Amino acid sequence: LVIGSMIGAGIFNLVRNTAESAGPLATIIAWLVTGVGMVFLVLSFRNLAEKRPDLDAGIYSYAEAGFGKYVGFNSAWGYWISAWIGNIAYAVTAFSALGYFFPQLFADGQNWASVIGMSILLWGVHCLILRGVRTASVVNLLITIAKIVPLIIFLVAIIAAFKLDIFSKDLWGLAGSNLSLDVVLRQIKDMMIVTVWVFIGIEGAVVFSGRAKQRSDVVKATFIGFAAVLALYVLMTVLAFGVATQPELAGLKDPAMAL
Repeated sequence: LVIGSMIGAGIFNLVRNTAESAGPLATIIAWLVTGVGMVFLVLSFRNLAEKRPDLDAGIYSYAEAGFGKYVGFNSAWGYWISAWIGNIAYAVTAFSALGYFFPQLFADGQNWASVIGMSILLWGVHCLILRGVRTASVVNLLITIAKIVPLIIFLVAIIAAFKLDIFSKDLWGLAGSNLSLDVVLRQIKDMMIVTVWVFIGIEGAVVFSGRAKQRSDVVKATFIGFAAVLALYVLMTVLAFGVATQPELAGLKDPAMAL
């Protein structure tokens, strides 16, 4: 659940977004900083789960307990809106990928054929979920597998194609500029906008904590999911610099994983 929540449409363009923001070394630093920050967030979830086991309605229950019903309501409402907007983003990316193979039909994933296809897909998944929690769990598992399999294939491909001379050509992403602290910090800052964004969904296990057999399962699921996704993100974005130069990666079209 945690892995499926975190891996969204953005990961399929993560290589390009990374290259647009930073060079290889700045990317590694940004992932380290973000990783440490997310570990503290996971520890916060663990602390809340242990101290307030009665709050089992998700992260918005924490907002309600801390700041009142009005803030809790807005937190839940905002979370719901972000969820369905995320589905739209994922659908656009999916049909953009189909457009790579069927350009005359789906183009860039933003034509009427894509809209109709997206609607059928989203409503189909919605109808399956309405059949019950068990069906929803199966659907979530299948979707998660559908996300992870191409990512693993992509990772294996870039490992096989990795060349050290390409990776080390411009480690700081200077493109001819002089190395300075300001340049490096700007790259790290720009990259962290990307790295923090892709961890949205890390609260997935907390949202359904009320259905967990043990509260400790929520913490374990969050830690394991976070570690797995972090490793996948880091390997994909860093190793890609050994397959193509930073300008080439930054110039990739949607979906960037078509690299």
